[in-house]
Amino acid sequence: MEATRGKFLAIMSSRIYTQFDPEELRELYDGCKRYMKLRDPGLSQDNYLSLMEMLFYVGVYLCDDVESQVLYNTFRDKFGEDSPRLYAMKATLLQINEGDAAAVKFIESLTKERLEIDTDTVSYLLLQKKLLAIERREHDQEWLLRQVLSLIEKFPIDPELWSVAGNTYFELGQFERAAYCLEEVICVTPFNYPAFGRLAEILYYKALRVDKPAAKARTTLQQALNNALRSVELSESYLKGWSLVAATSQKLEGKKKLLTLAKSRLEQIAQTSNPRNKATAEVILKNI
Repeated sequence: MEATRGKFLAIMSSRIYTQFDPEELRELYDGCKRYMKLRDPGLSQDNYLSLMEMLFYVGVYLCDDVESQVLYNTFRDKFGEDSPRLYAMKATLLQINEGDAAAVKFIESLTKERLEIDTDTVSYLLLQKKLLAIERREHDQEWLLRQVLSLIEKFPIDPELWSVAGNTYFELGQFERAAYCLEEVICVTPFNYPAFGRLAEILYYKALRVDKPAAKARTTLQQALNNALRSVELSESYLKGWSLVAATSQKLEGKKKLLTLAKSRLEQIAQTSNPRNKATAEVILKNI
């Protein structure tokens, strides 16, 4: 049960579910609900609420508005509307039912009239991240990076902000800064297997595209391999992790056993995983 708990908490804290396809989201939603019905004694109250919050957003992505409204009502009945989680959920429901403008108006009004005066840092951060998520579609990557770095100055141990900064630096081709941001994510959430996988991916591309001479590239590839191995140590069926173990092992001397192991794991994923992961694993196997 500890492994299952760690898996769902890692998905929650990294918000990697925002990148899932509908089938993966459904699998996550159903699996998490089954787990929570087991009443794991090792799951703290705060983490229980965080997983419930994740289910709310996964329901939104699945267009299950009724279930999301039910989860919102459950939170509201338990905590009242003056709760950080409820503010962000309400903004999301406004976005769905009335559009982005209504959500932005709610957030800006709440921030101006209450949060800046009350110095409610938890609510303030949640709503600022929600506001960024809405407004980022109208701006470029440099704008997003400026906003995120400004928030990091105020909230330096928030893993989600560091993750967004790392992904943005990566898209801008600034691999060293991207790697630094993912290292910060791992410092805050040391069992976050998607963060280890993402760091391995960034280091892999840094080695191939930036690092010169060859000796430096080999060192970076070894670092990528180490992080990829840590990701699959934390989650044995993590497709990206095993893909990166295979890719880095293939480019490093003396890693034939690791390459063979990675191929074996990818073959298992191709046989037992969902259709998307199955297809991805099969493509990777053909190219290694």
